[in-house]
Amino acid sequence: MIRDFRKNRGMTLLEVLVALAVFALAGGAIITTVTNSMNGITGLQESYFSQMVADNVIAEFKLTRRWPNNSWVTSKTEFAGKTWYYRYRGQSTQDVNFKALEVEVFTDSHVNTSTPVAILKTYLHR
Repeated sequence: MIRDFRKNRGMTLLEVLVALAVFALAGGAIITTVTNSMNGITGLQESYFSQMVADNVIAEFKLTRRWPNNSWVTSKTEFAGKTWYYRYRGQSTQDVNFKALEVEVFTDSHVNTSTPVAILKTYLHR
């Protein structure tokens, strides 16, 4: 029995190179998408933790019933294995029994020059 190999040919070198190029482009797109997703998750985690730090500062004021000054006070805390820097200040309101409390949270120690990751504002009463 004699086979005719002309009917049963494989892929040419050009076809293999085109297929490799398509797979390389698809792989690059997948890697870019996964990297962007990971960066987004890190940003969400940082935002969430910074809001928790601000919530903790506000909760401390409410529990201790402290009355904040109207000037900025800077401090830092350890939370989730990281050092967080924050500042807070009170703001007078029309009612002397209420005061606004503003808390800003940062990831670095340059509190006066960097952009806060989270800003929370609440009102305290005497």
